Amino acid sequence: MSARRGPVASALLVLAMALLAPRACADPQDYRVGPGDVLDISIVAGGEAQEHSTGAVALDGSIQCPLVGAVRVAGMSAADIASELRTRLARDYYVDPRVAVMIKEFGATVSVSGEVRRPGLYRLNEARTALGACVLAGGFSEFASARSARVIRVRAGRTQVLRVDLARAKQGRGEDPPLEAGDRVEIPRRLL
Repeated sequence: MSARRGPVASALLVLAMALLAPRACADPQDYRVGPGDVLDISIVAGGEAQEHSTGAVALDGSIQCPLVGAVRVAGMSAADIASELRTRLARDYYVDPRVAVMIKEFGATVSVSGEVRRPGLYRLNEARTALGACVLAGGFSEFASARSARVIRVRAGRTQVLRVDLARAKQGRGEDPPLEAGDRVEIPRRLL
């Protein structure tokens, strides 16, 4: 006896898989900070908390940090930022400081275009992976070629195109790449 699911049950299963997939696939250590992200910075030195601040990354990619002022952080991971601040603070202020940087809020956006039900801009904290972004965009249209999806990313002025099979990712059998601020997810129309 085979179990058949109705269209509503199938849609709920796909939605549940898509919502769980971003958490399993997106590695927070790989996330690169961008404008609009809110960072929480804590500094400990001599065994005691010294400084604590929370602030948003400015449009120019910098953030105001305790004691050191403006630091350009766009494109860096939280670990990279902590290392940079540790170096600067050890140079002029503290002996062996420990710096923790947490991304408190993701303020960056990604765009989804092509054969999805609601193309547009979505906040990165809600659309952490390519498939997650498509789910937020209402899912694939009936004409979508999810097997030929593309993630377009600009890094250091160079455009990178990552081809992704989101049909396999939706089934849990393929990669669902984490997105970065400014990424574009394009879902082409399938050939009839």
